[in-house]
Amino acid sequence: MILIEEVDNKEYLIELFKAIYDDLPTPKKKKITNIENNSILWYNSYNEVREMKVKEICDYSGSTLLGMNGGMVESPDSKRIIYARKADLTKSETEIWICDRDFENHRKVYDVHCGNHNGPSATFITNSLIVFRDVEFEGIAGKEPSICVFRILDVDTGEVKYKIRGKESHCAENGKYPFSISTEYLDKNPDYPEINSCGIYILDVESGKITLVATEEDILNMVREHGLTPNEHTASVSHVQLNPSATAVMMRLGVKDCPVFGALGCIDLDTKKTHMIADKPVHQLWFDDDTYMATRQYYDGSKIEMETSRIQRFTPNGECIETLGGIGNHIDGSPDRSYFVGDRAYPGYPADIFLYRRGETTPIATFGGQNFQNCTWKLQIHPNPTFSRDGKRIYFNHPVSENRTEACFVEIDDLLK
Repeated sequence: MILIEEVDNKEYLIELFKAIYDDLPTPKKKKITNIENNSILWYNSYNEVREMKVKEICDYSGSTLLGMNGGMVESPDSKRIIYARKADLTKSETEIWICDRDFENHRKVYDVHCGNHNGPSATFITNSLIVFRDVEFEGIAGKEPSICVFRILDVDTGEVKYKIRGKESHCAENGKYPFSISTEYLDKNPDYPEINSCGIYILDVESGKITLVATEEDILNMVREHGLTPNEHTASVSHVQLNPSATAVMMRLGVKDCPVFGALGCIDLDTKKTHMIADKPVHQLWFDDDTYMATRQYYDGSKIEMETSRIQRFTPNGECIETLGGIGNHIDGSPDRSYFVGDRAYPGYPADIFLYRRGETTPIATFGGQNFQNCTWKLQIHPNPTFSRDGKRIYFNHPVSENRTEACFVEIDDLLK
């Protein structure tokens, strides 16, 4: 069973997945060659062939998963890694695991139920606190009704410090974790009476204070003020993300005017000034305190184009400031924003991962790239590449068969010299 309760525009995506899987184009030949599924040839600036190893995080007979692009795979001190194990990708049972950065001392810290799309979205908040998504069932697991919940766990003590029924975000900033509440979560958090309306909230993980920063009416008014028309799902925002200083929050919105890509809203938490991008770029992350990085895509009426996609930098009003890289879908930027990574998660193509120098559209390395369409699309395993804290590794999901995937990484230090 694949759970997609947490996916935006669920009905649209279901039909899109069906359509693109049933009518896949013939894959194009790759320019970079994989050797025995775990070694990649690449060319340095002197056109010399080099070899780079794809390494799995752990040796496990089932599947291992990483969370959303831009999440915190590593703890802030870079000493630990978080990932998930799943014995069967067609079932919901999943385990949260951590290990040392050198891949010693693996241990399970929690059992959850979740789908494959972003897995349990497990990410570090502090050196000891992690946050992850779960699905709670009333009665037998796998039967309706169910509801999504996120937990914040102390991996050193085993204590669940917070359990909130709502939509999780990519990561915390400065100890503050944003989340959203829509209608299905109302009256589902009796331990938190302050969660009493739809909107966007921020949890201070140290003090436990929960603050409502945008009401449902705030969100609807923002959409209307920017000339767009709300639909029945507009207030059910997702992918809420704080900027690095936690002074602004962006969110994905469904609106009538943008049925394919949706819209991207932003609220300044101090001034309450709002911004909006209609038909937004996808898989957006904050580039810095004031701008975004995301993939600009184009829809030709039947499919989203791969060849014209570009990793770009945007103002909150949608102005493209610069092109950061070439073809991409799920993306991330190195901590110093000198390098960018994007996957080619487009139907019919191997799920290659491209590494770019800032401003260049030709990759300096291509890796991953296993062509398992069932695993990528029907089982919804997207690469979700993410840089390490020091920018010298890239972590990603790496399908190795049509029904199995591995959480992997590559060391890219030699590429950056």
